[in-house]
Amino acid sequence: MHRARMGGWALYIATGIGFIALALLSGDPLWMLPIALIAAGYFAGLIKQMRNAAPPGNTSRNEILLTMAIAIAAASATWFINHELGYGALVASGLIGVIAGVTLPHHLAGAAYAASFVGMSANAVLPTMTTAWVAGAIAGIIIVSTGPVFGGIGGKGGTAAAAAVLITSALIFTVGA
Repeated sequence: MHRARMGGWALYIATGIGFIALALLSGDPLWMLPIALIAAGYFAGLIKQMRNAAPPGNTSRNEILLTMAIAIAAASATWFINHELGYGALVASGLIGVIAGVTLPHHLAGAAYAASFVGMSANAVLPTMTTAWVAGAIAGIIIVSTGPVFGGIGGKGGTAAAAAVLITSALIFTVGA
């Protein structure tokens, strides 16, 4: 599990590097400063988290599988409510978040809510239920792998969902599906 936690740290470091690259590539001074400030704050928070991080936990295989299943179900259900039922991204994610918050223990509810952000993606990004399922699985892996990183600070769920959708989009592009 320690190796997975290191992968989580690497993902968050790569996100910060992505912020810096975005600032440099934008070329527009109006965007460069705010993005650079976001990146600086991001890295300051990351350094603080690394100093205070708890050692890898003893998460059981069943807990990992349950978290992954919840993430897949939440992403897929949100995608279905958003695209097939036509209620839109906000209503779909909010509904899944409320249901998860009322019915699941807090750590699983958080995973479900974070994964529901995956289902908010546009049809052009995740065109089918299968792609939502894959992105939900990747979000579950990221959520499990990042454990204590940025716990309680905010932004972890959105970052995990965004990374999962980007990875899935890259897979779609590579495979040509």
